[in-house]
Amino acid sequence: MSSYQNILNHVRKWEGGLVYHESEGQWTNRGVQWKTYKQLAPKLLGIKNPTLAEFKKLSASDADKFIIQFWNTATNNSAIINQASANAFFEMLWGGSTWGIKWLQKVIGVYPDGKVGAKTVAAANNYPPNILLDEVLVRYEHLAKVNPSKYGEFINGWRNRWNDLYNNSKKYFSEFKMEDLPQVLVKGKKKSKVIIFILIGLIGSYFVWPHIHVALLGIVFFYLGIRIFNFSTFEEYKEDRVKLLLKLSKW
Repeated sequence: MSSYQNILNHVRKWEGGLVYHESEGQWTNRGVQWKTYKQLAPKLLGIKNPTLAEFKKLSASDADKFIIQFWNTATNNSAIINQASANAFFEMLWGGSTWGIKWLQKVIGVYPDGKVGAKTVAAANNYPPNILLDEVLVRYEHLAKVNPSKYGEFINGWRNRWNDLYNNSKKYFSEFKMEDLPQVLVKGKKKSKVIIFILIGLIGSYFVWPHIHVALLGIVFFYLGIRIFNFSTFEEYKEDRVKLLLKLSKW
């Protein structure tokens, strides 16, 4: 079971104090944006009419309440079991609002509504956590590329923050087993073996024909067969196989 305790120190480490971001036109304190504070302070802190002056005095313990709130929203109250996967969903929501959640929903193949409900939880629990974490950085790089005037100044910090999150999360990767993948992916692995046998058959038929150009074509197929065999067999290609099978399952 995942826990927000794992993420608290990470956020505290990377979120600074009171900062005004001109590119975004708003204040941030301990990672909490002013607009977020206004929205959630009545519920989390019991402040009916939040003021900027109160926001600027936000304590570390009160900031933690916002972190926990985001965690519960991003993970459906820790329903996302793997800690690394849950960390990825939290980071996407904390650093990108519901747009970050929608990004991951598209990756795992569920409707991107920005809400972490039962379907999103089920899909996330059957998706390799290392790939989910990779997507966090992919999105950060995407934002900086498509809107450099707004996000370019943040990309180096985002990269450093992501590296730290990845290093702290990778110990949980092993808790996700290949056999935990949906059955459709297991069938996908069987398909790759069928392809290999078909190629071997084609190679054999081509070599019995007495035409040199056919023989050369047979050599090409033979080479491709070896490459596919290596890809589907050896441990070093394990992560790439998972990514390919996940894509095939969406067809």
